[in-house]
Amino acid sequence: MSRLVVVDASVVRAAGETEHPVSSACRNCLMAIRAICHRVALTEPIRKEWGQHMSRFSRKWRRSMAAKQKPIAVISPKRLDLRWAAYSSAARTAIKKDKGLLEAALATDHVIITLDDSLKQALAERLDGKDLLRNVQWIHPVRDGVAAIQAL
Repeated sequence: MSRLVVVDASVVRAAGETEHPVSSACRNCLMAIRAICHRVALTEPIRKEWGQHMSRFSRKWRRSMAAKQKPIAVISPKRLDLRWAAYSSAARTAIKKDKGLLEAALATDHVIITLDDSLKQALAERLDGKDLLRNVQWIHPVRDGVAAIQAL
């Protein structure tokens, strides 16, 4: 079954053609997305971040997705309803930095692929954040690998 997933810029930046464990894990996840017929959704801010950080491999991968009639979808995010003041200053900073990922995931099939755990850690501070964590499937390319993409 095809899923609409959100891929963080950290993944498209790290995906490369070397055998470095992070580079190859990110590359393999992107290749699995293409092979399994999943599609990728981005909000406009995430698309801009991708444009600034995309590796050469990721650019080729994006063109190959378009060639397979699976272009990247730019979507409208679902607005977060959090009690910002209840979070610590560090958590607020982490959430604001990556809230676009969460907003995009909530507007699609609730899947985020990222190398960065800071958003998850920040949301875990409060009950409303923990509720959001339970509603999203988080995939870390190095820890979870291609098997997590295949299991979607």
